[in-house]
Amino acid sequence: MADYYMAYPGEVMKAAIPAAEYLPGRPMKRRRREKEREEDESHPPAAPADLNEVQNEAYERIRELFAARETVLLHGVTSSGKTEIYIHLMTEQMKSGRQVLYMLPEIALTTQIIERLRRYFGNTIGVFHSRLTPAARREVWKGVSEGSLRVVLGVRSSLFLPFRDLGLIIVDEEHDSSYKQYDPAPRYHARDAAMMLARLHGGKTLLGSATPSLESYHNARSGRYGLVELMTRYGNVMLPEMIIADTRSAGKKRGSAKYFTPRLLEAIEEALSRDEQVILFQNRRGFSPFLMCSECGHVPACTNCSVSYTYHKSIGRLVCHYCGKSVRLPSVCPECGSTGLTTRGFGTEKIEEEIRLL
Repeated sequence: MADYYMAYPGEVMKAAIPAAEYLPGRPMKRRRREKEREEDESHPPAAPADLNEVQNEAYERIRELFAARETVLLHGVTSSGKTEIYIHLMTEQMKSGRQVLYMLPEIALTTQIIERLRRYFGNTIGVFHSRLTPAARREVWKGVSEGSLRVVLGVRSSLFLPFRDLGLIIVDEEHDSSYKQYDPAPRYHARDAAMMLARLHGGKTLLGSATPSLESYHNARSGRYGLVELMTRYGNVMLPEMIIADTRSAGKKRGSAKYFTPRLLEAIEEALSRDEQVILFQNRRGFSPFLMCSECGHVPACTNCSVSYTYHKSIGRLVCHYCGKSVRLPSVCPECGSTGLTTRGFGTEKIEEEIRLL
């Protein structure tokens, strides 16, 4: 990794074994371990659910491709049942005595799936991420090293655990940018590092996504990876109709909504006339993502994080969504003194303000 990502060996070692956390130290409290063991014994692992015909075809195809390739991309639409296929592949590896690493891009996602996996794997599964206590991380490190933990659910840092015999790495939501480590070094991509780790163990890598990254999809289409596609939802649930609208003309006519196309307004009115609810999703908080000076182009940014402030009109302040720092809304540009500071883009507050005027 140090050679490939042009990092110092010490930087890689620091990422792999940060602050000597995994050296012998105070273990988890005995009472807590006994409680977890009692819970596992009272709920013995369940057998994986049967796959439907489409899932089973995808599962068998993945197994066939693994015979000839190290990496397979599972391109499955949302709610197609990819996780059940993962569980069957993980069960197969465990029966052969090998370990499995199931990777997710965000810590929040691990809490959503861990209980589901524990129904099948009991106390042989561990969770690893930075929000665990040092004692809990030591327990996982020790369990992986000794082989008592056969399955690990974790984020990108879980790549550095001391696996004994890794048979399969599942990189779920492989397209997610959170798999890329930017700072500090080494600036590695966990998806690519996972494929190398699996190769070193003589194992396989399964990439899963409803929207694969361009590089992974290209590698699959060109034959470098195996490709399995799962294009129907579980239970034959129909995908909703999707309309991509050109919003550049929105707000051009006098009196028309600035951020809503006529087609969207029509759909909202139709839903409300049927006494149905409507969800408007906008993935930017605040009133405006940033301010910009029309004279010099200056964008006010957080002095701690070097990212632009978000304007929150409800409190009249600029807020950094990384560290939480907030400052008063300036009346003039801090750089040139111009009064031409204008809001750019739109967030949830601006959407709410406009929808109230309709």
